[in-house]
Amino acid sequence: MYSTRQTLIERLRTKSDEDSWQTFTDTYQRYIYVVIRRMNIGHSEAEDLVQDVLIKIWNKLASFNYDPGKAKFRIWLSAVIKNHVFNYVESRKSYSNKIEKAGQEPQKAYTEDEIDAVMQKEWEIYITNLALEKIKGQFTGNAIEVFEMSLAGVSVGDIAEKLDIKENTAYRLKNRVKSKIIEEIEQLRFELE
Repeated sequence: MYSTRQTLIERLRTKSDEDSWQTFTDTYQRYIYVVIRRMNIGHSEAEDLVQDVLIKIWNKLASFNYDPGKAKFRIWLSAVIKNHVFNYVESRKSYSNKIEKAGQEPQKAYTEDEIDAVMQKEWEIYITNLALEKIKGQFTGNAIEVFEMSLAGVSVGDIAEKLDIKENTAYRLKNRVKSKIIEEIEQLRFELE
């Protein structure tokens, strides 16, 4: 499903490759939405802003020169998201002032550093969830369940008891899934960042 970003970007530059654009939006749209929501933007506004950001990216890709020595693609993508949302928030300041005067609580404004931290955290969550979804079909039995329970803080002893397996089996399953997910995260970082 995922192409390397350089290949995908090159295909998108022609602006006639609908399959590549669909792959791009399938890959990044959810991340863009989550980041915008974390910037205190409401659901319906966030959906509109996601579409605006995707259109902006579509228009800018033709002039985007990818240089892996300078920065990751995700850094450029994050900058486009952040700048678009900041511009949107700035354009709404007069509206926020009216709301504040009416006695409603204004939205919290974030600093650039706070937004960068949110983007980084959400990217890590996003890429981990993608990796987990991608590897689920590679395991049978209780392996994924053991791993997810361990992520939820359940002890290996309790996992073994709940699933009626031996503790060493629970450790082995957890570590097999962990190794595979780490490998998959690295691959997704290579492909998507």
